Amino acid sequence: MRKIKNKILGSVILIVTLSVTAISALAYEQFSSILETQALREDTIHLEQTTNQMNHMIDDVQKYAANMVNDELLQRFAARLNYPSTYDELSAYRDVVVQLTKFNVLRDYLESSAIIRSDGKIFWSSLYIDPYFERLLQEDWYQDAMKNNTKSGFTAPHMIQDPENKKIVSFFIRFAPEYGGVLLLNIDYAAFESLFQYLGQSFDQVAWLGPEHSLLYGQVDAAELPARMLTAGSPDIQVVKHDKGYYLASAFEKTDWSVVTFTSNERFYEWVGYIVRYWAIFLALCLVLCFLLFLPIISSIIRPILQMTKAMKQVSMGNYNVQLSFRSNDELSVLKNGFETMLGDIERQMSERAEQERWKRKMTAELLFAQINPHFIYNTLNTVVYLARKQNYTAIEDMVESFIGILHDAVNIGDAGLYITVEQEMSIINHFVTIQQYRYAGRFEVVWSVAEEAKDDYIPKSLIQPLVENAIFHGFSEKESAGRIEIIMRKRSGRLLLSVRDDGCGMSREKAQAITNGTLPPARLPSGAMKQIGLWNIRERIEYLYGQEGRMVIRSSEGRGTKVSVLLPSRQQPSE
Repeated sequence: MRKIKNKILGSVILIVTLSVTAISALAYEQFSSILETQALREDTIHLEQTTNQMNHMIDDVQKYAANMVNDELLQRFAARLNYPSTYDELSAYRDVVVQLTKFNVLRDYLESSAIIRSDGKIFWSSLYIDPYFERLLQEDWYQDAMKNNTKSGFTAPHMIQDPENKKIVSFFIRFAPEYGGVLLLNIDYAAFESLFQYLGQSFDQVAWLGPEHSLLYGQVDAAELPARMLTAGSPDIQVVKHDKGYYLASAFEKTDWSVVTFTSNERFYEWVGYIVRYWAIFLALCLVLCFLLFLPIISSIIRPILQMTKAMKQVSMGNYNVQLSFRSNDELSVLKNGFETMLGDIERQMSERAEQERWKRKMTAELLFAQINPHFIYNTLNTVVYLARKQNYTAIEDMVESFIGILHDAVNIGDAGLYITVEQEMSIINHFVTIQQYRYAGRFEVVWSVAEEAKDDYIPKSLIQPLVENAIFHGFSEKESAGRIEIIMRKRSGRLLLSVRDDGCGMSREKAQAITNGTLPPARLPSGAMKQIGLWNIRERIEYLYGQEGRMVIRSSEGRGTKVSVLLPSRQQPSE
């Protein structure tokens, strides 16, 4: 019985022997000029791609800077030189910093920006005025750029400390004459450097040249470059053959920058001569010989593998009911049996895992709201005693009936007790509100806004009641005037929207966002809370029961109240 190893080894030996014999008989000299032209064309394409990327970046910087100098807030700030007081000037400066920051974050390559007014004052986007920046603008990179009185342009690369030492290239653009001043954009030097580093992978040397052939990046000496490459930039790529290799040069649009690359003869002939000539011919011959001589052998090996590949694709799509029909007397039969055994094990384990997960979610949901806070029982009974002393038997009857309704809801946890209808949840909330209105008479009112078509939908038990509870205890605990709680239940595009809005004390937006995202741990509720669920536990229950289909959003601001909205899929029967 021949093994797969012997089949493949014998085929490879025969293919390699025939391929090397055929390749050695070819004369590559007749192809050298063609391959040389092709290699040079590939180098030109690489340079064109980098040039286009650089031109796109330059154009983007110029257009973006033009939009910034047309901003009304920046124009007014640049034009106004005198303020009634330093405080007024700093206040205006803060507004400018906010606007500059908005512009800066929209471009990854922008490190910072600054406005230089016509009176020489410099206002940085970092919200501080430092003599360092005044000294910085006395350096050659800025003074040389401003000599020509051009409307805009790039400066030479330079270092800046804001807040750490970093190399940048600045772009300046002047405001309109009626406003005066200059807008300065500081661009991360790495944004340009990365383009040339990538280009350097295809060439021996890469040089980024600036005005008067100054070297901005790379190691090429301008004195070594051919004279015609140092003339005025041309939009077309220049190619100059040197005794040591090839020079390629390209000028960037709208600037006096250019890029020059050099490919040595050694690199050229190593890549073109060896890789292209021998490898291409070797590969072509191997493919032809394999197809003509060893197609039957390869097919006998590949056919079972193709079957297993298709079967694995079906498994990746969730179909575990696949069968392999090939027969083999080698190691492929072992793989076939192992694959089928593995499918059975995976399907069984997934079924067991799904059942475990279902029970885990169910038990977790039960534990989250199965306990009644003893403080709630104590406070409720204490209120009943107080009303009994006052001989207010009607109030006692109402409170006891509501308390019994809440107790009945708390102990009814089973397969049918995890979910209730919206109408049933409204009844529980009414019981709770009745008790709290006797405890806190005149402190709050509850207003319902419920659509009829939403009352029959099923939701998790005690989902809305804790939101009302939070509104009472947290929203009005420190508020002297009476509050209002509005409960809204609507259907929207096949989904159920549940909201509780109050005009109480509210909370900070950061805290509300943290609770929504689950980054704030649950805190203890006040001693009068009925159930220790809270906003955090509601978010956890929604995630357990609905996954990505459910969501809770909190909108709040201090002193203006809180709105908690829950969006769930609309369901006309309880989930399992």
